[in-house]
Amino acid sequence: MFESAQGSCNVTCIVTGEEWKQNTYVVTHLSSLNTIIIDPGDNADLIIKYIQDRSGEVSRILLTHSHHDHVGAAEQVSEYFKVECELHKDDVRLLIHAPMYAMSFANKKITPISRFQCFEKIVSDGEKPNLLSIHTPGHTKGSVCYLFDGFVMTGDTLLYKHVGRTDLPGSCAAELSRSVAKLLNQLHDDSLIFSGHGKPWKAGEAKAWWREKVITPPAHNSFSQL
Repeated sequence: MFESAQGSCNVTCIVTGEEWKQNTYVVTHLSSLNTIIIDPGDNADLIIKYIQDRSGEVSRILLTHSHHDHVGAAEQVSEYFKVECELHKDDVRLLIHAPMYAMSFANKKITPISRFQCFEKIVSDGEKPNLLSIHTPGHTKGSVCYLFDGFVMTGDTLLYKHVGRTDLPGSCAAELSRSVAKLLNQLHDDSLIFSGHGKPWKAGEAKAWWREKVITPPAHNSFSQL
C-alpha cells in the first residue's frame, strides 16, 4: 500500500490478490472527502476498512475493465457502500462472465456483480474530484482510462514499460496501439500514470518509452495476466 498527494486529492494504492497483485485505487478529494474506488480487485474487507478508518464518503466505484482480477471484490464493496459499479458499455458482457473466468483462470470463486451501470463517456466537470473517462479499447473492448487533474488511472491499457495482453477474448493489438497513442497525446508530461499492476510513472517517461518501442503490443507480459 502507498499513498500519494496529487493536487486536491489523495491517492492510495492497495495491492490486492496474491497471484495477480492488482492495484486497487482509492481517490479522495481532500476538502470534500468525496471518495472514488477504482478496480476493487480482491480483499473487500481491506478496502472497506481503509475507507472506514478515514471517514471517506464513497461517491463512485469505477472499473477500468472487467477482467476478474480487477472486479473480484466489486460486489461486496458495492453492496457495503450502496454504490453501483460503473463501467464502459462494451465491457458489460465480460463483467457478467467474470466469475466464470475467475474459476477457469485462477480456480477462484468471486461473487457476480449485481449493482452496476454502464456508460459511453464520463465527464464530471463541477464534481469533486473532476474526472474524464477515455475509452481505450485493445486489452478489452470496453477498457477505460480515468483522467483526473494531474494523474490518470490506466488499468491494463498502459503499465510501467508494458501494455496489457492482446491474446484474450475481445482484445486487439492494433486497437491497443491506437489507444495508447491517443491516451499519451492527451497527457501532460508531468502527469502521473497509475496502472492496474506495478508502479506509477510520469507521462513524459511513458511517451519517451513509447517512441522507442515497436508499436505492436506483445501477446504476454510479466504484469498483466488478464
